[in-house]
Amino acid sequence: MAGVWSSSFVCSLFFCAASSQQIYFNDKNDCVRNDQTTQTFDEKVEYLKQENARQIELLRHEIAKQIDSLRRDNTRITANQMNIQEEFDELFSILMKNVTNIHEDLKSYILQTIESELHRYKDCKNLYINGNTESGVYAIYPFSIESKVSVFCDMMTESGGWTAIQKRVSGSVSFDRTWSDYKTGFGKANDSYWIGNDVIHQLTKGRNSSLYVSITLTNGTKLYELYNQFSVADEANKYRLFLGGPATGTLGDSMLHTGYPYYYDLSGMYFSTSDRDNDGWSFGNCAAVSTRRGGWWFNECHRAFLNGQWFPGSWIKPWYPTVTKSKKIKETLIMIKPT
Repeated sequence: MAGVWSSSFVCSLFFCAASSQQIYFNDKNDCVRNDQTTQTFDEKVEYLKQENARQIELLRHEIAKQIDSLRRDNTRITANQMNIQEEFDELFSILMKNVTNIHEDLKSYILQTIESELHRYKDCKNLYINGNTESGVYAIYPFSIESKVSVFCDMMTESGGWTAIQKRVSGSVSFDRTWSDYKTGFGKANDSYWIGNDVIHQLTKGRNSSLYVSITLTNGTKLYELYNQFSVADEANKYRLFLGGPATGTLGDSMLHTGYPYYYDLSGMYFSTSDRDNDGWSFGNCAAVSTRRGGWWFNECHRAFLNGQWFPGSWIKPWYPTVTKSKKIKETLIMIKPT
């Protein structure tokens, strides 16, 4: 029994080791950018392989010691078969827990190593903190080291580190999209795009973020509004918006209820698209009306909405009352940053 048990246990150990190795070898194949990084990464991988083998050998040695001790105690084996089985079970449980802990520790270390050596960061603030101070398109990894998302990072405004969740510089990308499109994101970070509601949720989950909204007019005037509290729920909760002040800037607050009736307050509203009506309007779908078509957190319906049809099309009240006509808009930018 002991022989069979120890063999299966050793197989389990090597399975854990193989799983760990698969993680960092996959990432090595996918991520290495240059020779210097490759060399550094190979050194880390070799160290982890040796450490993994050492830990496994220690556990195997401990198993052998315990089994030999039980075998030598013939009287105990003859008189107390049930106790022996219980001791085996307890030992097996303890050792498997140790293996799991080692595996998780190694996995965590591997992921940290990859993120550090290959410069994989969750958002633009992480990029900024690690020395990337020029605005432009970067790759971030909001979900894991395997989930690259291309975004525009603003490294100049308000101390830098802003991740653009929406950017519009032309009418080349339509924002009249389905629920699925807004869920996963669309467009290109070097032109116009929506980052994706799943990504917005992931970036704001479990932490508070600030929201920065910017509108550049066709005459070159740049207006902005800064909100100190922003987060978005997951898809199960219809990407519900949580927004709070204080709000400051030159655009004026058109997303909260300040100065307007409650039915223009967008905080607490669910996300709506032309094929998914989650707004507070009883007479139709705000996102499907011809003068609004585009995904947004509508109430009944809005005083602020930046995903409408680009000129020569039009949408009403992009940011009322500061910007009343969409044809006056040259560029929009919606950005977030953890506080």
